[in-house]
Amino acid sequence: MRDEILELERNGRLEEATARARAWAQSAPQDVEARHLYALALLRGGDAAAALVEAVAAVALAPQAPGAQLTRGRAALASGDAVQARAAFEQARSLDPNLAGAHAGLAALALGAGDLATAESGYRTALRADGDDPHALLGLGQVLALKGDLAAAGRCFGAAIELLPDEPTAQVSLGLTLLAQGHYDFAARAFENALARQPDYAYAHLLLGETELLRRRYEAATQAFDAVLEHPQFAATALAGRGDVALARAAAAEARTWFERALARDPSTERAALGRARSFNAQGFPEPACDGLAAFVAAHPDAHAARSLLAELLQGRGRVAEALALWREGVARDPGSGSLRGDLALALERSGDFDAADSEAEHAAARGRWTPLTLLRARAALRAGAYNVARDRLAVLDRERLTDRQTRQRFHLLGLAHDGAGRYAEALLAFREQQRIDAAPLPALPDLAVYAETLQTLAALPGSARVRHAPPLLLVGLPGAGVDRLAALLADQPQLRLRRDHLDGGSDFLADAADPRLLGPLAGGELDVLARRYARGHERLGALADTRVVDWLPHLDARVLPVLKRVLPGVRLLIAARDPAACLLDWLAFGYRRGYASDDPQQLARWLRAAQSQLDFAARVLPTHAVDMDALLEGDAGSRAALAQWLGRERLEDGPQTMAAGRVLGLPTRFARGHLDSYRALLAVALDELR
Repeated sequence: MRDEILELERNGRLEEATARARAWAQSAPQDVEARHLYALALLRGGDAAAALVEAVAAVALAPQAPGAQLTRGRAALASGDAVQARAAFEQARSLDPNLAGAHAGLAALALGAGDLATAESGYRTALRADGDDPHALLGLGQVLALKGDLAAAGRCFGAAIELLPDEPTAQVSLGLTLLAQGHYDFAARAFENALARQPDYAYAHLLLGETELLRRRYEAATQAFDAVLEHPQFAATALAGRGDVALARAAAAEARTWFERALARDPSTERAALGRARSFNAQGFPEPACDGLAAFVAAHPDAHAARSLLAELLQGRGRVAEALALWREGVARDPGSGSLRGDLALALERSGDFDAADSEAEHAAARGRWTPLTLLRARAALRAGAYNVARDRLAVLDRERLTDRQTRQRFHLLGLAHDGAGRYAEALLAFREQQRIDAAPLPALPDLAVYAETLQTLAALPGSARVRHAPPLLLVGLPGAGVDRLAALLADQPQLRLRRDHLDGGSDFLADAADPRLLGPLAGGELDVLARRYARGHERLGALADTRVVDWLPHLDARVLPVLKRVLPGVRLLIAARDPAACLLDWLAFGYRRGYASDDPQQLARWLRAAQSQLDFAARVLPTHAVDMDALLEGDAGSRAALAQWLGRERLEDGPQTMAAGRVLGLPTRFARGHLDSYRALLAVALDELR
């Protein structure tokens, strides 16, 4: 009977195995093996309470059987009875000191109590007794993950999965570790594996939704969140997840609806409070965003993320004293938290009070090494011109424990440290490593020799008969040109609204330049459809009748020009212009947008040459103003006045976004004119591509 039941379990037929075990236990109530096997079957099936009853019966029949005591301990642990679990595990260990499961069970109790040192010691003892104990591997992985050693945790979870390939919780543990390391594709696969084994695993659905959101696979994220919208435990989080999907698609009004539904379901859902505030802010309503967060923090004083976002919004509106008071309140509520003190240090750094930031960072560093704090201390050294100190501080970071974002920051700061010290070859290597993290095929650009004549002919056709809004200004520039600085200046001007959805893909014809239909003589009805699609972006932005929209494009593909001119009569082009050679160095050093990275300077140079040709062609098709970015950013009054005149303004005002864009955390966002000379020899081959 025993072998028959075990064979059913090995084949995944758990219900049949449990039924056979039940029948055996009922027919032989004094048989220890029958009661014990039935307890194990119930435990594997998730019925911990019933399993505990059977395990206690088995122990009563054979109190000296270590296996029965171990099962009793596991069932008690799963039932939440820590006292009985400890007694059973200790009894099992005394009966068999080499019983790995007993050591793992006691370690699990220590882990539940937050005693990581005792838990790690217990799991390692269990693995010395049995290197293939899956429970010990899973537990040790959890301990290592909590300690921040994500790579080692992932190895433990991977080994556990080899031993328990059909255990969905092992797949979820692995997925969480991969997710924390930024390995989104592998994390998604782990969560999908868990769902393949347990399709109703709500937590796996939720985590898959979070991962797909990070992968920008919004339809897949929506499906995953929808699977748990009515789950009693996860519904509010799933509703907030739908809000995050809408927000990622620049549908701020829709996003706010989802977040408010989540808060109605559970008013304590901090993520929904954060999302609602971001939705308000994206629609240009910062005051309701701040008011909502202030009310949430008042009701939930330990909501540190909500307090931090409120502080960030206040700081962004120039209310620095209020913002810092909020961060200091967080530290006061939990003075022993090094991470909160580190948050205060980061906030002081953002406020420009670098001396206070550095002081707080040193206090926080005394409580342990925290990657954001180490990066802050490296920035502090760079701000002080202590380039070798910055290099040495960055050297202590273990790359295996960094997220992609942190790794990118590390190499960028390392490059700036080498650059400041005059080690240009080392700086270039660091900048290329930074690019390598996100390296992918650059966006394809058309060969204008093939398209130019067709595009000129199509651009001469009449425009759309129905104009739905004032024609936008299109803002574009080469990577490294400083277009973000120009965007910040425009965003600070009254009656101008900056539209950003095309930076993240967009959903209209400007985002679909490769559509062959754009190269045909579209009829009026087709143009009207395209105009309606484009207008939805203005509606999501909440643009008012008296505002002019500046639509910021990550790059320009000339194939959209004829349709653009016909669908949006009167559209004008604003180019952030700069020498492509200088752009190449700044692109390498300071990066650009997601999807625009390569560690090959020659490839970047070839792309820049092609992108510049698109801009040159566009300037012959659309009314265009090119801003000399070096002159503008160096304070040239003539360049600034010419831009103001082109925009129909008397002057341009410097607001908070303009001021913040010049230096980020006290560090430059571009190299000064002429700095390329230090790299010309190192980039000679790439620069030849620009000629």
